[in-house]
Amino acid sequence: MNAVPATNGGSPSSFGLGTDRLAIVLASPPLTADHLDRLAAALEGRLVPAGGREYERAHKVWNSRFDGSRPAAIAEVVGAEDIRRVIDFARGNDVRVVVRNGGHSFGGYSSGDGVIVIDVSRLNTIEVSADASRACIGAGATLLPTYQALSPHKRAIPAGVCPTVGITGLTAGGGLGVLGRLYGLTCDSLTEVELVDAEGKLLRANDEENADLFWALRGGGGGNFGVVVALTFRLVPVDMPFTHSVIEFPWAAAERVVSCWQEWAHAAPRELWSGAMLETRGRAEEPCVRVESFYGGNPDDVPELVDDLVAAVEVQPTATTASTSEFATIPSRMYCEDLRPEEWHTEDVHPGGKLPRFAYYAKSDVASRPWPPAAGAALVTAIEERRGDPLLTPSDFDRQRDAGRIFIEIADGAIGSVAADATAFPHRDALFVSQLESRWRKGSPPELEGPNIAWACELYSALGPSGSCYLGYIDPELADWEQAYYGANLPRLRRVKATYDPDNFFRFAKSIPPSAQRGPATEPAPASKAERNAM
Repeated sequence: MNAVPATNGGSPSSFGLGTDRLAIVLASPPLTADHLDRLAAALEGRLVPAGGREYERAHKVWNSRFDGSRPAAIAEVVGAEDIRRVIDFARGNDVRVVVRNGGHSFGGYSSGDGVIVIDVSRLNTIEVSADASRACIGAGATLLPTYQALSPHKRAIPAGVCPTVGITGLTAGGGLGVLGRLYGLTCDSLTEVELVDAEGKLLRANDEENADLFWALRGGGGGNFGVVVALTFRLVPVDMPFTHSVIEFPWAAAERVVSCWQEWAHAAPRELWSGAMLETRGRAEEPCVRVESFYGGNPDDVPELVDDLVAAVEVQPTATTASTSEFATIPSRMYCEDLRPEEWHTEDVHPGGKLPRFAYYAKSDVASRPWPPAAGAALVTAIEERRGDPLLTPSDFDRQRDAGRIFIEIADGAIGSVAADATAFPHRDALFVSQLESRWRKGSPPELEGPNIAWACELYSALGPSGSCYLGYIDPELADWEQAYYGANLPRLRRVKATYDPDNFFRFAKSIPPSAQRGPATEPAPASKAERNAM
């Protein structure tokens, strides 16, 4: 098995401005069309400049909130050599770069005004070792195709269920998912990374080589240390059936459901992952409260587990469903029902995609102890207030595009079996992770953004947050974010940043600052105008 996909000729030592394929005249800003034309001619992949025919599609990300961001160009790279050329070009022209795979950054940090986006989505090869114990996955791979490629081997990587999320970004943030209690985070199965650093050098990072960088890449966040080319994972077995259960309760029982779910979820066997969801419906409907679970084992065990929760809540469900399938089909069954495989992509972003886009804002909290009853009451109050607000819940309510949602997922088991300083991901004492979501429609009037963000922020404050947050749900509005995301691991992360990117070439509004540049301070450097526009 190759450790990394082909890099289109050359070696790290030949990645220079002197190569016969790259003859770019470097100039001071502003960036001109002539400069971009020369970069385009130098790439094996494709450069999509602002104003080009494909730009309106290529510049968009999953979250339509950031449709107004205007990158100077999107470089759809096909290997490490292309990445090196873009980095050289950006350095010479004093242009910031950002890296994109699935484009799911909650903060819009895979876009930005005036930047060059390094889009790695074409680096999507998946190679499985002969004994099916590991796989080398290109940096552009997304979740559903990865599951499908590994399915014939009855293997997987621990990950989530959103079909279009990028594996690289998921791993960099830690990687919560439905196999977490059984096998740990996505980053816990990572064994090696190949990336191009800020100087254009192709590096290998693992437990023996660049071990400090390897430590940081497991939970230290995407876009901080370099551009990933490929990741190698230790695969986990998924040769058992997986049963997806949904238990919906009357809204009047919502507080009781949240309270009982917390105890039930942690007492259940590790083969059971679950989450509790509260969400708005139309103003004429009751909001929804439900518990979803995935059980990797004998389907005959599931009814008893469901009965245990119902008995604890002491209220009969309004609906209960269960379906059993192989692991690889979970994302398509949940998100892509009634769609053809060629439509299993995000609309407006991928040609032919039918998965909906919407504007989105979320806050997160990582809890290491159960929520008190007052927190459950705050959740119910927030949902009911949103339902009664005609601005946030319009008369033509659309569940996908207008909802307020509170999702609480279990995060114990194997996740907590790793020491807090063994990887950059610090939240190893977590019991569960919550996500407080606001959604509104793409193309909505600008005045809708503020109230939607305020709804999530006010709920976050009312809950009495723990002070710890999940980096995978990165939040542009979060104060004290360095401590919330990284905890005691922050000083080491800043030292790694200073080693591999001392002049802070890879930067955005909430990137890790290098310790040599910033000293002991932990407050973020002020964002530039372009960086603020990308938030």
